[in-house]
Amino acid sequence: MPEKPTATIHRQLLEILSQLPLSCQEEVLDFAISLQKKKLTQHWDAISDGEAAALKIEFADEDLAFAESVLTDYLSQLNQEDAL
Repeated sequence: MPEKPTATIHRQLLEILSQLPLSCQEEVLDFAISLQKKKLTQHWDAISDGEAAALKIEFADEDLAFAESVLTDYLSQLNQEDAL
């Protein structure tokens, strides 16, 4: 039974990675993570303006409440620092 293309790729990647020094393995990992993030960003960029507007409306109150709570905490922290 022939090996699946994905299995072949995984095997080849593991073989090559195992021969590289740790610093190079970390570079490969960073590159793989950047590819994954890029793919996620491309998916996000593919939504329509209407979908983006709907999401903005859906989360507006939640975002505002979060921002207000953070600012309130920040103000109290500044007051505490000033008191020292």
